[in-house]
Amino acid sequence: MSSETRISKQWEPVGAKISISAGGVNTDAFQTVHDSGSGPGLLLIGDTDGVDASLCARAELFGAEGYSVIATGRDVENDQIGDLIAYLRARPETDGEIVAVGHGAGAFKLIGVAPQAGFRALVAFDVMELEGQEEALERVPCPFVLQFGALDAPHAKALAKRLKSSLRRKDGSRIFDWSEAAPGFAMPLRDAFDKRVDSLAHTRTLELIRRVVGPYYDFAALFAEHTYHEFTTKDVDATMETMIDNPYVNHVPTLAGGVGHNMLKRFYKYHFLHQNAGGRDRMRISYTLGPDRVVLESYTKFRHDCVIDRYFPGIAPTGKLVEIATVIIVKFRGEKVCHEHLYWDQGSALKQIGVLQADNLPIAGAEAARKVLDETLPSNIFMQESWATSEGKPI
Repeated sequence: MSSETRISKQWEPVGAKISISAGGVNTDAFQTVHDSGSGPGLLLIGDTDGVDASLCARAELFGAEGYSVIATGRDVENDQIGDLIAYLRARPETDGEIVAVGHGAGAFKLIGVAPQAGFRALVAFDVMELEGQEEALERVPCPFVLQFGALDAPHAKALAKRLKSSLRRKDGSRIFDWSEAAPGFAMPLRDAFDKRVDSLAHTRTLELIRRVVGPYYDFAALFAEHTYHEFTTKDVDATMETMIDNPYVNHVPTLAGGVGHNMLKRFYKYHFLHQNAGGRDRMRISYTLGPDRVVLESYTKFRHDCVIDRYFPGIAPTGKLVEIATVIIVKFRGEKVCHEHLYWDQGSALKQIGVLQADNLPIAGAEAARKVLDETLPSNIFMQESWATSEGKPI
């Protein structure tokens, strides 16, 4: 870092606004770090001048994901970017290499300095400044991901298409255009912000930067700890401790769960932890790990011998056995559970406890879950007559 560079505000553990003076020019910035106190470095440059609330929220997201972050506006000069990188690299909170994330004109500046900056990876959003200067990407020495909001933005869609067609790199670089979201979709607190698409794009961002610099979290073990407290210790405080401050859980077929700490804790305490049926048997079928998610497919067998609000709200215990296949999608933020979506065949479950008369409906009972365990069990059981019509036909 230049001897002329100074930090005008003492480092604070989370969300510190700082000012860097490089060559006599002040640069406002925002600095945050993962609550563990360290992480790989991440330089974030926004699409507006200065540091606004949207950029700070973006920085805090990456901080929660495990990074030591400095964020600043697009008005930063190239030599100031060099000082920001040097400062970030020298911080004790920065553990390892540095990646960069930029938006709009800020992203274009990162692309310009990348050959000298030493970034391990670069992610750029809505960088329309590449129009007519596509060759700048060829000089980027690290893998990159470009993401464009393309809703009502034909120029963005066309640029993304051209860049995709010319991309020949074998380092994992990729280009995405999101036809369902407008430019600026990834900036919180803006009119164009799209929470759903931003979540998808954020996963694409983490796919790259976690691959090259980490941090690497054992999501299988972290979720195992979460379920240990759900089903074994039945400790609501320990369960909530495995989650972010504002988590949510949605049992999709019945809408059971909660959004936010207090609602979810109430659900766990009074409608989940002590409503686990007797004779419960669970087997994993598949476990798919991503950069911020776990998808768990399982077979579950239990007896409906107590009130189970998440499966059968308002239905008294029937004593019936139930076998269901369940898919759980768990999103993490850093090393904490962010949210869970749980899916199963509610028609099959209701049929098995005898409250849904489905004799003339194509709804399977326990055989639906059993076939997930053993694919050789009979197929097409509800279309036997139709199936017979294709017997002997050429295939």
